[in-house]
Amino acid sequence: MGLGGGTSWLLLIGAAYIAVALYWARTAAVQNEDFTTWFSAGHSLSPWVSALVLAGISVSAFFTLGTAQGIAQSGFVHGYLLQAGILLAIPGALLFKRAWFIAQRYRVSSQAELLRMYYGSDAIVVIVAAIAILFAVGFSGMQLRAVSTLIQDVSGGGVSSLTAGAALSILLFGYVVIGGMRAIGYLGVIQTVCLVSASLLLAALIIIDAGFIAAINARLLERAAAGESALLFEVAGVIQFVAGLGRGSFFDHPVTAITNLSGAYALLGIGAGPVALKVILSTRSTRGIAAGQTWVLAGFFGLLIVLPIAAIGAAGIGGRGFGVPTWLTELSATSPWFAAWIVLGFAAAMQAFAGLSILVAAETLIRHIWKPYYASHLDRAATVTLTRVTVVIITIITVLMAFLAPVTTSAIGTFALPASVQLLVPMLGLCWFGWMTPAAVLAGLGFGLFGAFVTDVAGIGFLSWLGLDLPWGRSPWSVNAAAWGLGANAAVCLLVSAVSQKAAASPRRSAVQAFLSGSLAAPDTVPYRSYAWAAGLAWMFLAVGPGLVFGSYAFVVEDAWILGFPSLWGWAMLFWLLGVVLVWALSYKMKMASYIDLDIDTFEPPPTLQRDTRALEAARLRNTLIALLVAGGLTTLTVWSFGGAF
Repeated sequence: MGLGGGTSWLLLIGAAYIAVALYWARTAAVQNEDFTTWFSAGHSLSPWVSALVLAGISVSAFFTLGTAQGIAQSGFVHGYLLQAGILLAIPGALLFKRAWFIAQRYRVSSQAELLRMYYGSDAIVVIVAAIAILFAVGFSGMQLRAVSTLIQDVSGGGVSSLTAGAALSILLFGYVVIGGMRAIGYLGVIQTVCLVSASLLLAALIIIDAGFIAAINARLLERAAAGESALLFEVAGVIQFVAGLGRGSFFDHPVTAITNLSGAYALLGIGAGPVALKVILSTRSTRGIAAGQTWVLAGFFGLLIVLPIAAIGAAGIGGRGFGVPTWLTELSATSPWFAAWIVLGFAAAMQAFAGLSILVAAETLIRHIWKPYYASHLDRAATVTLTRVTVVIITIITVLMAFLAPVTTSAIGTFALPASVQLLVPMLGLCWFGWMTPAAVLAGLGFGLFGAFVTDVAGIGFLSWLGLDLPWGRSPWSVNAAAWGLGANAAVCLLVSAVSQKAAASPRRSAVQAFLSGSLAAPDTVPYRSYAWAAGLAWMFLAVGPGLVFGSYAFVVEDAWILGFPSLWGWAMLFWLLGVVLVWALSYKMKMASYIDLDIDTFEPPPTLQRDTRALEAARLRNTLIALLVAGGLTTLTVWSFGGAF
């Protein structure tokens, strides 16, 4: 049987992409000298490379395909998704510059190392590793399955989703294993360009097919005239005090203004987490941070989401039964070249995020947990080799989970963002609020993760499996799990910090804060700090917070849309523009992310005597295995006694 047009073009474009990926992987390996700079590219990534890679992994296929499909299904009520460009840029504007300088001074190259160095807590390293695994297995697995299913649909079944997923994963761990962080950086630029081109091409073709914007708006007006405005074009009030999804009924629909605000907190988790920090700490200077966060991420990618991607979703509202996979399948019958290019563009974007997250997870497990605790005798070459093996293992687990346990993968991936945003508190303590103590930060993380877990589908499902039936559902009071966790995190951190100041005095923390206040202080911005805080809070309140209620009616006169399209869409465009101004002000005018030419004196720790710890490490490994077996046994007993069947 001959190959169909869609399958042939997929294989042809896929072969070209594989050739490019392997070329840059080999180039990176040569520059790495096999293992010398495998972990962080020798901290030599170009600022413009980092800016593009950060934007690509932040947006990825999740916000392009996911936002369009979300609008098609639920309308414009998820306003925070339309502000994703701004929300993804805010943590970078606040944190990246200071984190980079601290890392350069203390010669660290990952978030786990950074937080361990500052807070002196090994438990925080374990938490960072767990969050990195959530991204690598869950968040990446969700995207892998979605893209693989898309390939199967476009090929007309000529390439099965499992075959596509396996091929994408083999290429992914291939270039990561060969070239490490340098290959991820080089290929990330190409993958970001592929994502942009695929998104723009998809939007153009769908808009043309739908009869251009005027025809799309006419169909939206028809849906509104049919009495569906409250469902598609208006948020359901400020908050609804119900037990949550699956536990109570909502008025009109479950998306309120507070749902949007708490969902916005979840998006902050990407910039505050270990994946984005890895890119920044592998960059040779801070020259591109402000431009990358302001013009690339908030500006260009923010515009991409609020206009072309939103237009795709709007076309879906106007046509019942619409779906990007269905539309691409139909396109492959008439224009297989276009369909294949679009699908491979989204596949490349998926690989950009998955490759980086898997590398970060493997590095954290081996360099920051296994080696310090169980194998301190490992040299760099052996550490790189073991990390490469771990990359392969995590990739295999990701593929198996994505295709054999898709529901579990989706639950893990959904929990990754609420869990990651909990790291915002220790990062703020590191970069801005030196009075946060290690005990407070660790306690806050514990309570924050617990609060997010028990209000998210992952925690509710797991506890139900153990036999514990919680009295609330997902997102109780229409509040996303990210906000429940972050609220508990911040409250506990503030309380414990207030009572542990004297006991938590640390020369290292004092030295870091002295370095920041001495080298990165911007005294000329002090008079404007209150205005910056006020502007940021006002933007959050109006763009994605309670003020979003006004957006439902701001451009409505006598039940008519004065803009010709939904008021919430116009509101999103307005606050995207104001959001770019906000990120620009924080990055440049407040100098939070602007470039500074500063000579950094590398901190040299005092020399210490090396002793043989192999016997201690063997005992530690034995105790860890016993603890894991006991925990597994207790979980099995609990499930057998009270929970569901295996």
